[in-house]
Amino acid sequence: METDYLVKPTAFYSNEREKTKLNWFCYEFAHGLEIDLNKKTGERLRKHRIFKKDIAKFSICISKKMKGIILEKLSGKIDEVYSSYEWIEAYFPKLRDDKLVDDILMVIAKTWDEQLSICETCPTRCISEKDNYCTIFDDKDILL
Repeated sequence: METDYLVKPTAFYSNEREKTKLNWFCYEFAHGLEIDLNKKTGERLRKHRIFKKDIAKFSICISKKMKGIILEKLSGKIDEVYSSYEWIEAYFPKLRDDKLVDDILMVIAKTWDEQLSICETCPTRCISEKDNYCTIFDDKDILL
């Protein structure tokens, strides 16, 4: 059920100017990552005392890191978008399960690829119009 998820659009803006399409993209990615991590690694993460609220906060953190990488890619500073096991180890310093860290990286990559595939046909054009205002943030039907 949708209300079980803790990542909300409000985590991606603090004022009206930040309601950009790129920030909406980041919300969508974080939300998808939260869902995928809970489905694919949630049970194992709970054994390490990493719970749903931790997964949600981690998803937001990773999405915001990816935003910087997206901007570097768009500006031509880097060739490829990437994620890093170091992010996971820095966020969860007590997590000493290399297989689980690898699986989290795989979930991040898969969620990223799925997000991009959705974007190919989405009319919102969050990346190509990254700085434009995103009216979806103002949709009252979206759980905030």
